[in-house]
Amino acid sequence: MRPLVGITAWRRRLETYYGPDTLQTLSTHYTDAITAAGMIPVIFPSSLDPSEAGRLVSTVDGIVLSGGSDVDPASYGAHNTDSTDSHAEVDIFEIALVRAARDQGKPLLAICRGLQLLNVAMGGTLNQEVTSEGGIHDVISRDHEEMNARRHVVTFEEGSLLSGVYGASEVKVNTLHHQGLARLADGLVVEARTDDGLVEAARCDGDWWALGVQWHPERLDGEHWQLFRAFRETLESG
Repeated sequence: MRPLVGITAWRRRLETYYGPDTLQTLSTHYTDAITAAGMIPVIFPSSLDPSEAGRLVSTVDGIVLSGGSDVDPASYGAHNTDSTDSHAEVDIFEIALVRAARDQGKPLLAICRGLQLLNVAMGGTLNQEVTSEGGIHDVISRDHEEMNARRHVVTFEEGSLLSGVYGASEVKVNTLHHQGLARLADGLVVEARTDDGLVEAARCDGDWWALGVQWHPERLDGEHWQLFRAFRETLESG
């Protein structure tokens, strides 16, 4: 029986046939990658009552935190300097999901915003702007193909989980974020960094399987979908 995976949606204000509307959205890149890896995705709407998080988590075998808008700086005790399109109620609900997954021992895979949210949920903080002109994370193009393509190298820590998943010491990834991890939460350990030192992946240092990456593996092919297969194997072994 294929594992059930709960994945968070991205609440967005978009133009529709009916005019401007707020939608719960999720790219099919996620559902395609999850399905291809032998799992069944179940979409969790954002900003539900956080008291329902435990019940939702109990219905699935694991959780994927998808990408999306910025995490509200108030969620980690900071003033807003460079964050846009943040929604405190979404953060509260997703933080409750993280904590419910931890309490129930349900594996969690966090992608882009998901890694940032995981860090905040466990007590860490964020850099609200990591882009710099000519730097590793510089938004050098608005061309969709270039934005989604492999842009920079991340180096895995020696003996890391990801080095085993990828079977390599480094990998080239896409750059679709403008925020990143600042102070790493207690209980998380670094899995990968960029050449400028920014943490690009981290995992829980304990019995709970929780892993986050700053890039978008679902938008890359080849070796990157191994991450979803490794997640499925973790669900099946649990």
